Amino acid sequence: MGIVIKQSGWNLAITGLGFVLGALNVLILAQVYLTDDYYGLWNYILSSAFLYFPLMSFGIHNTIVKYYSSYKTKEEKDAFLTQMLLWPLGIIIPIVTVIYLFESQIAAYISDKNVLTGTYLWCIPIIAIFQAYFEIFYAWVKVHMKTIGGNFLKEVFYRAAALVSLLMLAAGWIDQEQFIYSIVIIYGLRVLLMKLMAFSTYWPSLKIKQIANRKQLFNYCIFMIIAGSISTALIDLDKFMLNQYIDLDKIGYYGIAVFIATVIAVPARGMAQITHPLTAGHFNSNAMDQVEQLYKRSSLNLTIIAGFLMVIIICNLNEFYNLMQPETRVALPVVFLIGLTKFSENLLGSNNAILYNSELYKVTLCMGLALTIAAIGLNWLLIPKLGIIGAAIATCVAYLCYAFAKAYYVFYKLRMHPWTSKTWNSLLLIAVIIGVFYFWDFSWHPILNIALKSILISFFYVIATYKMKNSKEINFIIKKYIP
Repeated sequence: MGIVIKQSGWNLAITGLGFVLGALNVLILAQVYLTDDYYGLWNYILSSAFLYFPLMSFGIHNTIVKYYSSYKTKEEKDAFLTQMLLWPLGIIIPIVTVIYLFESQIAAYISDKNVLTGTYLWCIPIIAIFQAYFEIFYAWVKVHMKTIGGNFLKEVFYRAAALVSLLMLAAGWIDQEQFIYSIVIIYGLRVLLMKLMAFSTYWPSLKIKQIANRKQLFNYCIFMIIAGSISTALIDLDKFMLNQYIDLDKIGYYGIAVFIATVIAVPARGMAQITHPLTAGHFNSNAMDQVEQLYKRSSLNLTIIAGFLMVIIICNLNEFYNLMQPETRVALPVVFLIGLTKFSENLLGSNNAILYNSELYKVTLCMGLALTIAAIGLNWLLIPKLGIIGAAIATCVAYLCYAFAKAYYVFYKLRMHPWTSKTWNSLLLIAVIIGVFYFWDFSWHPILNIALKSILISFFYVIATYKMKNSKEINFIIKKYIP
């Protein structure tokens, strides 16, 4: 776990910094300098682009992580990477052509409820293409166990650049329309920097030749397109469908709540950058004991860290919304529902890494497809009745069913699960602290209340975790940094 803890620690810090910048953008600057419609448009464009990105990438980023270590010679690796760069074009070119030929019809469809969205149709596929190649080049460096630089570009660079755009908007140097286009430029710069980082890590000789296991690779890519689309759909489908039923300002409120809840996913996102290539290596060397050990320890450590973030957020949520415009409070229940889905990502540890890097992925796609259809149905039924709360319920139900179905399938096939008695101890601690502190508020200014409650919660959580000896790695860190 040495390399996991080291790189996960850096990735956690980087992802945390990214979320601080994101909070400054989303919760402060965007609230002041973007109208509700343009803020909702920003959320809609990114959510729609992320829905299409798995298709644009052709599943190549997962394919690189799984199969790169199986090629031994430089010539084999160069031919493999060359093919991986070219394959997505087989999807991208036809899609761009269709959008070009039917631009007016597509724009009219997505503008049915909100006219503004059709004007920015081309932003969606362009960002999706940039995101696709960013993930491909990021996978390029992941397989060399170098995840920190790519994670910085992924989590910090975009938000820092968006911060600059928002400040330019505040200064009057650009207008809201130009701000939306600046987001597209930022994604373009990010993929360019990621490409330079990938080529500096490993410079291939471009080789157009037959590669080993071509059919197997192609089949895996197809499955990964479906798997990636399912995973993304369960997260971003709600915002896409909300555009057809409610006004853009409500989508903006929903986006704020989702952003707050997404902080809980920071540990899982940080650790996933290193657990995926490590799990792939263990499978390629048939080290199943190492796979199980990584599965359990990643779940335990992520549960403890994400649990701390969850209790801080949930227990301060009412005070936090007191700092924002009163109309945004309508989305408060969304934080609870989406937060639960984000916490489940941590509770399952390296479950996705096991599925994507073994032969088990084929059956999970069937489960995921069924649950995506269920999610579409739930959104279709609940959004007209409950608005953004209905979208959150649909996402929560579908995502949790999908997540735990995957965990059960790994147990059924490999006879391993991610939980130990320490996991249940940690969950009990989280429940007790939320039960004690959620209803306890001071009568002072919200910022002071949040600070005091956070200090108290941190003290009790850290001390209890240390005394219960839930995690060797976390106890080692506590010993090292807290006398």
